[in-house]
Amino acid sequence: SQGLALDVTSWVGEGENTSYFVVDFEATGGTSYAFGYQWSGTETVLDMINSLSAETVFEAEMTSFGDFGTFIDNFSFMSESGDPDNYWAHSLATPTGSGIIDWTAAGGGVESEFLSDGLISGWYNGFNEDFSVINPSLPLIQVPAPAGLSVIGLVLIGSRRRRVR
Repeated sequence: SQGLALDVTSWVGEGENTSYFVVDFEATGGTSYAFGYQWSGTETVLDMINSLSAETVFEAEMTSFGDFGTFIDNFSFMSESGDPDNYWAHSLATPTGSGIIDWTAAGGGVESEFLSDGLISGWYNGFNEDFSVINPSLPLIQVPAPAGLSVIGLVLIGSRRRRVR
């Protein structure tokens, strides 16, 4: 509703559902990146991370604690890397299009967090002093309003017609 959209760096997977993975390297002097993931059936955040790692230059270091779950030690993407001593805070949100993102702290390991259509799995390298989750910054781009798109479309059609003559 505010003319903003996630600036998705890369897309992986296939299917009728879409979730997003946002990793914020601000704590180590970097920036925030969004990845799109498409799937069908039942998938977890771990499935999304594994697909991103297999199909892009995104890397995730993880430790499995058996019944206690799998937790992230560190992420890296291109030349950016987090600090494993800071730990990674995991937040979840499903935006409604209002422009307000209502984040909640993830409750368990990445293999126990199930994806839903439109879900954002957000990661920030660090926590607040009280150990509460720091939500990631979203990489956003400005998108034209629908009225602006129709004007652009008419201009393009008109310029195409003139070239044809």
